[in-house]
Amino acid sequence: MAHQFSLTEISAQLFTAVLSDILDSIGVTGQVASPTLRPLHPDMKVVGYARTARGATVNYVPEKPYSKLLGSIDSMTDRDVLLISLEPTSVSAMFGGLLATAVQVAGGRGVIVDGNIRDSKEIERLEMPTFMRGFMPLDSYGRDEVVDIDCPVTMAGVLVNPGDLVFADYDGIVVVPKEHEDRVIADAFVKVAGEGEVRQALRSGMSTADAFQRFGIL
Repeated sequence: MAHQFSLTEISAQLFTAVLSDILDSIGVTGQVASPTLRPLHPDMKVVGYARTARGATVNYVPEKPYSKLLGSIDSMTDRDVLLISLEPTSVSAMFGGLLATAVQVAGGRGVIVDGNIRDSKEIERLEMPTFMRGFMPLDSYGRDEVVDIDCPVTMAGVLVNPGDLVFADYDGIVVVPKEHEDRVIADAFVKVAGEGEVRQALRSGMSTADAFQRFGIL
């Protein structure tokens, strides 16, 4: 049965740890990105559906630079997260303040760059939720180029397909494959409710051993 929870509810009530636990419980592993990607600000959270872009390191200026990336941003919806995957050899910044403004105007929910960004203070002022590998002032022009969009990409060790649910918070990034989303989200809300009961029991004086024996959650 399809879950009935909105992205707003998912963002407000769930978190990466519980999603990771549920994925483990149903035998779907390898969905947690490596800790190389961090939020621009500790309070930033990205929750939405992956709009993927695959970048490549180049040593020439393409005939139509930025065209695929700009087309992807211009077609974003208020359910989308822009996800840019770059090669480990990338030394430039594929994302900056102007593109953050464009994503915001398009209604995008956030950005995850497996690579570098620049104009970090401007992006922070825009309050555009952004996760990235690092910072670099170098322009991507003639250095890195998005060569494909709406395609499978690898992000910090995780395969991401267009339309997968992406949830990123201060603890890390979890990708929920679309074929498992309904079950994972429904089970996650049940687990969060159970954790609330455990928390209340602990505050009431129940030992951790007794709480785990009773609820099976810790």
